[in-house]
Amino acid sequence: MKRFATTFFVLVAALYAISASAQVPLNPLSIPKYVEPLPIPPVMSPVPGDPYYYEIGAYPIEQQVLPPPFPKTRVWGYGTSKETASWPAATIEAIRGEPISVLWTNNLVDENGKPIPHPLPVDTTLHWADPLGMMHNGYPYMGPVPIVTHVHGGEQEAASDGHPDAWFTPGFNIRGPGWWKYVYEYTLQQPATTLFYHDHALGITRLNVYMGLVGFFIIRDPANEPAGLPGPAPRLGDSPGMRYYEIPLAIQDRMFDTNGQLFYPSVGVNPQIHPFWVPEFFGDVICVNGKPWPYLEVEPRKYRFRIVNGSNARFYTLYLSNNLPIIQIGTDGGYLPSPVVLRELTLAPGERADVVIDFSRMAVGARILLMNGAKAPYPNGTPPDPRTTAQVMQFRVVPLTTPDTSVIPAVLNTIPTLTPDSPKRTLTLVELMGPGGPIAMYLDGKRWDAAASEMPRVGSTEVWEIVNLTADTHPIHLHLVQFQLLNRQRFQVNKYLKAYMMLNPVLPTGAPVNPSIDPYLQGKPMPPAPNERGWKDTIQAHPGEVTRIVVRFAPIDASQSTPGVNLYPFDPTDEPGYVWHCHILEHEDNEMMRPLKIQPRPQQGKIQP
Repeated sequence: MKRFATTFFVLVAALYAISASAQVPLNPLSIPKYVEPLPIPPVMSPVPGDPYYYEIGAYPIEQQVLPPPFPKTRVWGYGTSKETASWPAATIEAIRGEPISVLWTNNLVDENGKPIPHPLPVDTTLHWADPLGMMHNGYPYMGPVPIVTHVHGGEQEAASDGHPDAWFTPGFNIRGPGWWKYVYEYTLQQPATTLFYHDHALGITRLNVYMGLVGFFIIRDPANEPAGLPGPAPRLGDSPGMRYYEIPLAIQDRMFDTNGQLFYPSVGVNPQIHPFWVPEFFGDVICVNGKPWPYLEVEPRKYRFRIVNGSNARFYTLYLSNNLPIIQIGTDGGYLPSPVVLRELTLAPGERADVVIDFSRMAVGARILLMNGAKAPYPNGTPPDPRTTAQVMQFRVVPLTTPDTSVIPAVLNTIPTLTPDSPKRTLTLVELMGPGGPIAMYLDGKRWDAAASEMPRVGSTEVWEIVNLTADTHPIHLHLVQFQLLNRQRFQVNKYLKAYMMLNPVLPTGAPVNPSIDPYLQGKPMPPAPNERGWKDTIQAHPGEVTRIVVRFAPIDASQSTPGVNLYPFDPTDEPGYVWHCHILEHEDNEMMRPLKIQPRPQQGKIQP
């Protein structure tokens, strides 16, 4: 029976590959670079008459992604209608302390209102949403597409967090076990920062995001913004032709076929186990705001860029071709204490960086490239191709239109020191290997559906030691909270792994036993880099290192917290709870995600403004 199942899965994968073989990958060198301007996402419109209520749907659309004469590309986009939907979506602009509500809808239907199948290969052998209850039969799924939207980095109630099990199909006809409500509520009590929203459906996030379901979500705090930073940014109701000096940049890699359509691998590395799942996707075309290798005209002055790495698996080490410095002023959770001058900036999937680039000394007519030096997989994989994936976008210097009065303040923020008050957690990153490569990745050796084990008390402050036993860097993302990087430290991987496997000979396991990391540590702890000394919700956990973070289960700006006392303006212990996971989407979709259940029922506490 086992041999039959293996043969069957391989046959299914082969047949699907044959059916997908009509797609011929496009040579990325055939796409001209720097011929189309950078699209700048507009601001999302609320429902007329109510500035604090939005109705935003996911729609199948056609968009001119590749330069003409390439045809339009079929993608998915968020929007207030099919006509306004785009990849990436319009930016949700919010003001701190002014809550908004969003009705997220699934409009992935054809012109007759019938649900469309997924254009990409859905691997039903993964632990996924499975709306039709097909279980793990190995067939490619052709039913209605489940989606759910998560605001990444937001402090929001669990029912509005976009839990992976809160998915729903078009018309809310089928809903996941974690679905709780139609309208999501965002209290927006956290400091100003750059968030982004994207699909988060269980076991299918990699495919839904790849199709285009992503957009910026920016929180502003006019009363507490550092004075003088470059602007303006796009605003609702802007007239065409506005010049912007604060610009969002969503960097994502893609592949295309010779018909100009998105291409995604359709054969798994271990097809006898997972017919269609691949461990990581690395595209050969770098897109910024939905355009391959665009250009942006810049004046000789300062510009502010809010950058998100929206790729499935690719890291970016960004630098400028003329060695111009990148001045980082903010990270995932808001402003850094002070500006940090960098020659290069490495971003993992899910990380954001708020930066300023000063072009004031550049001659009119200069051409400057934003480059990428990160290997794939990071940090020990293949170097980027100098002709394609090593290039991101181009800046073209044009004459100054008005004097630049912007400044970069020397002091931006005050970051408190967090004091742990609860036991330390040691958590491992491990992968299960097969003949063709990884079969699955695990957080602490457990599957997604194992009993919840990360159950911190509301108001508590914990140290998490993340022990990476794999060969790659994993961006670890925690929902609900922003945390601080404490340090990183090398350890003897092989010796620790041997001890670990003696205690845990079979993976996955519901109750792993982790050896103490202390006897295997090497050298001194390495403090955070200056541009990591702020609030983070996604951290790079490097291979062969213990990454230690301090996590406080309270609002970012709470002056102090006490275990058992809730300071959020909602109950974080409510269902369906939260999650933590690797933000390499192919990993997240194949077990590298775990529940995060806040305990206990909160006591009365003062809610911080």
